[in-house]
Amino acid sequence: MPPQTPAPATLLNRPFLVDEARRAGISAEMLRGSRFRRIFRSVYVASEVPDCLTTRVDAVRLVVPAGAVFSHHTAAQLRGLPVPPTDLIHVTIQPGVRGARRTGVCTHQGSTPAMVRDGRRLSAPAENFVELAETLSLVDLVILGDAMVRRELVTCADLVAATASTRRRRGVRLARAAAVMVRPRVDSPMETRVRLLIVLAGLPEPAPGHTVRDAIGGWIGEVDLAYPADRIAIEYHGDVHRSSPGKWRRDIAKAELLAQLGWIVIVLTSEDMFVRPERTLRRIRGALAKAGHPGLPTDPDPTWREHFVSSRAHAA
Repeated sequence: MPPQTPAPATLLNRPFLVDEARRAGISAEMLRGSRFRRIFRSVYVASEVPDCLTTRVDAVRLVVPAGAVFSHHTAAQLRGLPVPPTDLIHVTIQPGVRGARRTGVCTHQGSTPAMVRDGRRLSAPAENFVELAETLSLVDLVILGDAMVRRELVTCADLVAATASTRRRRGVRLARAAAVMVRPRVDSPMETRVRLLIVLAGLPEPAPGHTVRDAIGGWIGEVDLAYPADRIAIEYHGDVHRSSPGKWRRDIAKAELLAQLGWIVIVLTSEDMFVRPERTLRRIRGALAKAGHPGLPTDPDPTWREHFVSSRAHAA
């Protein structure tokens, strides 16, 4: 048996087209062997290259028209932003341009502002927010916006302006509603969920990422959500709080200092959000009432149920 043609080093760490393989002396038989695997029709990659988002995106780059932009979920995923998982690769091409059909690729048509990240053209962050209003829920869209602002990809004002000026029809009302609910200083998707549960139930909106200081200005700590005037702190504790002894001890020390300053600390877990959200609202309303907060509703606005009762499966 004649020796196999060695694969060029340039083809060992990225997807490539069949035509490029042939020019490098790699036969169709070799491509069908164990050294390579097929990603799409006419697109292959070396077997040792991991099957991950960036590999699949780079494979799609080889078969889409020039000027194509990765958009929607894919642009958000490439930025490491919190969006519901999907295996589809979303790409937007110019109107009237014919796109290559491939299994696992969702092609959109439109003119979208773009930027380059790691050599890949992505829809600009504010446009990405508007795009995703076509498919995301209100809560998931605000989670995305909060994360974009925290990462300094956009400002709250950028999102409001983008949703006000967009020419898109699908999802535009949702995009505008979500944009005005995005806030800075939010550390996690669950903090966004807690805040929106409170707001959609008609309770006063707490301030995210509030820094607490003592009477002489000394730093006590930052709380997830707060009603500073009422001295009420709301803290969400996820798995990391239980699995990290250091963080657990810091949480206890912070809670003790807050209590010494007369703060009420409400600690929430995933069960409080996804199993007992109504009880959680009663706890928060009760703390506000005890603090003498004016104008509290007697009962929660039922709007919160539309967004949280059906989303319990998304526990963090």
